Amino acid sequence: MPKIRELSEGERAQIVLLHSLNMSQVKITKQMKCSRYAVQLTLKRFKETGTYANKPRSGRNRVTLEREDRLLIRDSLRNRRKTSVKLASDFNE
Repeated sequence: MPKIRELSEGERAQIVLLHSLNMSQVKITKQMKCSRYAVQLTLKRFKETGTYANKPRSGRNRVTLEREDRLLIRDSLRNRRKTSVKLASDFNE
C-alpha cells in the first residue's frame, strides 16, 4: 500500500497549467504540496500521452455478473447454513 496518496486528475491538470505558465517545478511542488518527483512524473506523462488520466491497471477479470452476485447473496441469506462449496455447486448447476 502506498504511503502517499495518488494525485487526482484535477491536481494533475493544475500542475500542467502551472508549468505552462512558466512556473518552476520547485514552486509547483510547494504550491501543490506534493513531491517534486510527482510533478516531474505528471509533466512527463502528459507530454507523452497528452492526457491526465490513469493508465488501465491490471487485475483479474470478473467471473460473474452483478446480477449473478446478487443471486448468490440472496441464496446465502436465505440459507445461512449453506457452505461456500454448496453455494458454488448450486450456482454452477
